[in-house]
Amino acid sequence: MIEEDHLIKTTGWTKEVLRGMETSFLMSTILRIGSLMKVGFGSAGVEIIRNNLQKGQNKTMLILTAQGSTVSCIFLFCDIRQFTDATECLQEEVFVFTNRIAAVVHSICHSYGGAANKNIGDAFL
Repeated sequence: MIEEDHLIKTTGWTKEVLRGMETSFLMSTILRIGSLMKVGFGSAGVEIIRNNLQKGQNKTMLILTAQGSTVSCIFLFCDIRQFTDATECLQEEVFVFTNRIAAVVHSICHSYGGAANKNIGDAFL
């Protein structure tokens, strides 16, 4: 929002006027797309995109022809056994149950220097 303050000072426009402009809507949309990309690509993907942007001119351009890098990693996929049966028994407490298991999975991954990338219902990657 530093840019918004700069525009207010240089143009004399109010915040209400700036928020009604198409550039404000575009900026909001771009930020939302960035958030979706963060969710879709995970933390590793965010780092790749960030590094790619930093190599671009003025840090505002993606270099789509840049050579990739090799990353050594280990993938773990786990699934809660008999989750359907558990949901029938636990009913509305199923979220508490799933979140507790997620906390264990995330803490173990983090303790080994990793990160749980995706939680999809009863499955974790």
